[in-house]
Amino acid sequence: MRVSGTVAHLAIILAALPSMALPARAGQIPWEGSSCRQSADAVGQYEKLELTVALPHTYANPFDPGEIDLTARLIAPSGKAFTLPGFYCQPHTRSRAADAAEVLLPEGEGIFAIRFAWGEIGRYRYEVTATDSSGAHFVGSGAFQVIAADRPGYIRPFASSPYYFQRDSGGSYFPIGENMCWPAKGGSYDYDLWMSKLAASGGNYLRLWLVNEWNKLGLERLSYAPDDDRGLGRYDQQAAWRIDRIIALAAESDMGVLMCIESFNSLSTRIYPQWKVSPYNAANGGPCATPADFFTNREARRLFRQRLRYLVARWGYASSVLAWELWNEVDLVDDYSSETVAGWHQEMARYLRSIDPWTHPVTTSYGRTEGDPQVDGIPEMDFVQSHSYGARDMAQTIASWGLSKRRQYRKPHYFGEFGADVYGKEEWTNPTGIYLHNGLWAGMLSGAAGTPMTWWWDSFIDPADIYHVFAPVAAYAEDVDWVGEDLQPVEAAVRRPAGQTPTTYADLAIAPHPGSWESSDPRNRPHEFRITGAGHIENSHLLGDVQHGLVNHPDKHNPAAFGVDYPVVGTFEVIVRGVSGHGGASLRVTLDGALRLLADFPDPLPDDTETMHQYDRAYVLGVPAGPHSIVVENRGADWFHCSYRLTSYLTAPNLRALALANDRLALLWVQNKGNIWSDRAAGTDPLPVDPAEIEIGGFQPGDYDLEQWDTYAGRPVGVTSLATQDGALTITTPAGLTTDVAYKLTRRRGPAP
Repeated sequence: MRVSGTVAHLAIILAALPSMALPARAGQIPWEGSSCRQSADAVGQYEKLELTVALPHTYANPFDPGEIDLTARLIAPSGKAFTLPGFYCQPHTRSRAADAAEVLLPEGEGIFAIRFAWGEIGRYRYEVTATDSSGAHFVGSGAFQVIAADRPGYIRPFASSPYYFQRDSGGSYFPIGENMCWPAKGGSYDYDLWMSKLAASGGNYLRLWLVNEWNKLGLERLSYAPDDDRGLGRYDQQAAWRIDRIIALAAESDMGVLMCIESFNSLSTRIYPQWKVSPYNAANGGPCATPADFFTNREARRLFRQRLRYLVARWGYASSVLAWELWNEVDLVDDYSSETVAGWHQEMARYLRSIDPWTHPVTTSYGRTEGDPQVDGIPEMDFVQSHSYGARDMAQTIASWGLSKRRQYRKPHYFGEFGADVYGKEEWTNPTGIYLHNGLWAGMLSGAAGTPMTWWWDSFIDPADIYHVFAPVAAYAEDVDWVGEDLQPVEAAVRRPAGQTPTTYADLAIAPHPGSWESSDPRNRPHEFRITGAGHIENSHLLGDVQHGLVNHPDKHNPAAFGVDYPVVGTFEVIVRGVSGHGGASLRVTLDGALRLLADFPDPLPDDTETMHQYDRAYVLGVPAGPHSIVVENRGADWFHCSYRLTSYLTAPNLRALALANDRLALLWVQNKGNIWSDRAAGTDPLPVDPAEIEIGGFQPGDYDLEQWDTYAGRPVGVTSLATQDGALTITTPAGLTTDVAYKLTRRRGPAP
């Protein structure tokens, strides 16, 4: 591809450098055949200003700064100086075909454009230079004004309250939304529809993938023609035009966009593999003989830095860009190495810091829910994400992992992907939205920086028109100053009202987290789990639903030791849901060190490796009243899936209470633990819970307003008054609670002096 310099224009978004004076250019003559033009004389705060520059020469690859390095330098009203490279782009126009597919056609010839946005009010001056094989050249200079505008500004982690995001305007940004990683055949028209529906329901977040051969937003892809705009070190201009459109739509509704730059598929030969069509593959003319070479090969790293340069140049100006996500589920690449990948992330994040004046946060993500501390823990990762699929009790998974990572990293954290089933089966066959509802509320009220972000946007959320599930969460979160209040997770004790002695004790169902087959996964080790009468499970985030045997994978052997205390005689049940077809398994349960239950699950058809279900049922152990140790172990060949049930166990109501508070404000979500998507899908309705007391401590003395919220209607349904007792407040839940309820507790202000 060759670009005509007489019609080409330069797009430059301006990056911060140390303060310097703008060199005097009085009388300097611009490069012959070049020109510089700006889109406006004045723009509002955080709004885009675009410069255009015509050049006198043509370039075989206008994306390569080694061929043409176009730079803008700008002086802000404060005297601070900025510099950033320019970028090439090809404008397009869109239309729809008869089958509703998007059709993009080039509009004119390729251009270079300069984009800038900033919050400082006043007069800015700039100059543009270009460097190619003929040397460095002055192109032009000018000035413009930035005027006051009602825009929220860029999104950043807040340093003094490290768990939440803040806008430059000072307001909090609490992400609520979903993945929208790629379009269907409607292209950018799909985003017109999806984003408008999400915004109408209070959503303010989406995630894009800018990668993969089949993705209409994939930037760097194989070239199939000698003169197209694809290939290694080139960026698909139809994809880039669509991204321009999405960023513009996001700005209209103050949405944040997570820009995911790479995905494990690119370096995988096993899982949704794309390595065969990767432009980095040596078989396609790239520099890497194997997927693992991508992280160490000098040329591959140079080309990735060039791609980052293009991203910052074209979209860094946008305050709707939440962050740069370097990888989607990077641990799923072939031959993953923590040390190598951590070093690569440091290099690329530092490079982004050096060229991005808006200091957009940098993050990455992992397929394993626990992530990788060697990468997540480095200071260059501004916030941490988790991904999780298949949890039977979504609220438990979201809350327990979220609280654990909040403590571990002291950074903003949220679930960047979650779903009831990794293949979408449960969403498609049971479109009730329970997993989504429970996940959103559990994430918000367990101290996450945003709600968990559901997957299946194009095959579940939109076809089922289930956007309304976001609206109550958005309404509840709208007036919360997440940054200013510095809310912390606190214990919310659940108990029966005084004098109310149960005649029977409720059962406790335990839905472990999805297990894994990775030897490094902490769930694949022996652990102890102490279970309280209120149903709290110590170390619950380490309890997986796969019990590994001793023969095929002894390095994953993970017996689970449960510390229990039964109020009366009850049972401990191991509910088996699938046994490995690679040799079977064996269940062994001990009570206080004595073998009390043994069940073998042999594999009668060694040539058939499908998961066996003839052993699916509950295996029951009788347990006397009092404290005991129960150990569940698999000493067979391979694995089995299981969950657990403790009958006649709960001494407290079967409720989950998640609370955030300071000494004058509290947010509380109370859920009937039986109301989970997996039980509902199986036709099991939750048992109603009688009125219970929830106590939260640590408040200033005084009177408080208690606002009860309907979590499905998204509005308060009543306000009552409470007074502290020794710094504690006690809330009584509604009678017959089958789903969930939320509260806001606010200290009542006294009369003005």
